[in-house]
Amino acid sequence: MQRVIVLGASNVTLAFPLIAEGLRDSFTEPVQLFAAHGHGRSYGLRSRVLVRRLPAIRQCGLWDALATQPECNGSPLALLTDVGNDLLFGVNPDMLLSWVDECVVRLRDVDASVTLVSLPLERVLRMSAARYHATRMAFFPGPGRDWATMQQMAKEVDAGLREMAGRHGCQFITPRGEWYGFDPIHIRRSQRAAVWSEYLSAWPEVEDVHVKWRSTRHGLPYWRLAPAERDLWGRTRFAEQPAWTDGNGSTIWLY
Repeated sequence: MQRVIVLGASNVTLAFPLIAEGLRDSFTEPVQLFAAHGHGRSYGLRSRVLVRRLPAIRQCGLWDALATQPECNGSPLALLTDVGNDLLFGVNPDMLLSWVDECVVRLRDVDASVTLVSLPLERVLRMSAARYHATRMAFFPGPGRDWATMQQMAKEVDAGLREMAGRHGCQFITPRGEWYGFDPIHIRRSQRAAVWSEYLSAWPEVEDVHVKWRSTRHGLPYWRLAPAERDLWGRTRFAEQPAWTDGNGSTIWLY
């Protein structure tokens, strides 16, 4: 059994069918995939998008679930991405870095090999102030920081993540500017398979993970899987995990 842990927000959600099937296609043994993601997901805050709320990644049930699992063959493989959302929620860089560091420490405590994906700093710094404010209001409406302040904070987070990766012995990936289009937050649809092939192949314990493009219709069953806990229309709903199991023993656990 190969255990894989993926933490992130909307980029993980949009590519989740590709991630799940790419991992299953690339390993000869069953894959146990633990994931905490979702549009607008925060590492340290309970986040809301429209009528849905999700717990903070650092406080969700994934950690308790991992602690109850038997040892797997080899080291678990972990990937953390989509770190920048919390800056748009008003969180300062030091607090955000402390939340990510807490997650990395927990993963290293279970002997996981960790890949840490930084902010798309190249793309972010090329944005105009007008584009920044338009993007912020589209995805994170409400009062926000001015563009000069946000640029400086993005640089601080990138530097902090680099230091964190070195301190904990993580693989470190800097997203390339050409992966993004008009929308500077989300990886372009045409680039997702290539980007996630690169992300999931960064662990030194694996040779290559090949992620293939899938149609939207093909991905619907994965997007319909329910996480262990979420609030919908003000009511907390729970779902048993794993959310999905196949005949070969591969499982998906969502939080």
